[in-house]
Amino acid sequence: MNTTWECCALTDCPWCSRDDLPCHHCDGTGRWAPMQPVKVDEGAVRWQRIADTCRMCTGTGKEHGYIPVSL
Repeated sequence: MNTTWECCALTDCPWCSRDDLPCHHCDGTGRWAPMQPVKVDEGAVRWQRIADTCRMCTGTGKEHGYIPVSL
């Protein structure tokens, strides 16, 4: 699923009103695939990739705070 949210949870967010900067964590898709630790036999840890909503842009696909924005 590649849909993005229109805006984050902040009222009047200056980042959500912009369309010129895609999120540098998810490349503007609103989704990312971080690694998650999973415990396996004998206490060993294995890492698996999971698909999740981008936590840096809250799924909007828009940059949120990486570079200064003029308000």
